[in-house]
Amino acid sequence: MSGRTIGHALLALGDGTSHQGCIRIEDGRIAALDDGPHHLDYELPFGSTVTPGLIDLHINGAAGHWFNREPLEAMRAIETTGTRSGLTAYLPSIITGPWNDMLRSAREIYRQMEMPSGGTRALGVHFEGPFLNPEYRRFHPAEHLLAPTPARIEALLGTWTSGRCRVTMAPEIDEAKPAAAELRRRGVVLSAGHTAANFSTGLEAIEDGYRILTHTFNAMPGMHHRSSSILVAYLLDPAAFTEVIADGVHVSPEHVALLYRLKGLNLVLATDAMPVTIGLTEQGGVVRDLDGVIAGSKLLPDEAVRNLMNATGLTLAEAVACATWAPARAIGLDGELGMLGEGLRADLAVWDRRNRISHVFIGGQLVYAND
Repeated sequence: MSGRTIGHALLALGDGTSHQGCIRIEDGRIAALDDGPHHLDYELPFGSTVTPGLIDLHINGAAGHWFNREPLEAMRAIETTGTRSGLTAYLPSIITGPWNDMLRSAREIYRQMEMPSGGTRALGVHFEGPFLNPEYRRFHPAEHLLAPTPARIEALLGTWTSGRCRVTMAPEIDEAKPAAAELRRRGVVLSAGHTAANFSTGLEAIEDGYRILTHTFNAMPGMHHRSSSILVAYLLDPAAFTEVIADGVHVSPEHVALLYRLKGLNLVLATDAMPVTIGLTEQGGVVRDLDGVIAGSKLLPDEAVRNLMNATGLTLAEAVACATWAPARAIGLDGELGMLGEGLRADLAVWDRRNRISHVFIGGQLVYAND
């Protein structure tokens, strides 16, 4: 691939800082960030801001397809439509269902990841279940919840052939302690979620390697001045990551602002997007089952960034860090993506003066232009 230079624009590096300049790309990676005048191979509209491509670590499917039912169809849909919202990489989430179906879907996703992709690409698999607390299962069917026995952990790990593997588990359930130790030893990204754990169990979970709190505030005990919750353990630990669905319904804007005040660059914006299929309905800005239980969101990644800006008063350069560098660090891929820096992948989102996505480059190639 020949080199090219794009710009001039405000370069939001991904860590909250920014400066004017242009980006030199060689072989799909960022070769240099230049401040001064430069020959441009692709000139961006006046007032553009270039950020790293957005990363979503929690998405359940797209275009009427779930990852744990029709994984390949869902992947194809996101590959072609994800760029419209600035999404360049994501973790497909497999929610609780029949165990063998979950494993089959994971194997299919990992195999598909090895094929060339010209659009938004999967980074691995996120198992959201079946190792959850029934008390906080929410939309996850009770009949498919399981204990994380050694045999099941081996079966889960046996599907993992490329990319990252993330597992959301309730740290207080039976057999979770040895399961977490084995998953951590094998390099899995551990997340705590759908949990009834108290503060002390939360501290222990963080010590045991649960790096991320899955959809913070949702499917866990809330904050109360006379009760204990895993939530507070994650809020107070400066190294732990908290994932949030910033759609204004799952978590109120003022609580999103509180999260950012406490977590800063360790706040991870995620969508938990759920396609509306049979048995689900879009109601009140979220996806619900027929009993009214929230199943997921209709949030788009760029909307999450704008919602964080509105809740906190952050600039785009500051807010976008929670959708780029934070998720990349949370799953250990910050040496590959999530920042504008020399040697990193040239996955870029371009925003116009109204903070809307105008262009997307993946591996330095233009894949979307809102003309």
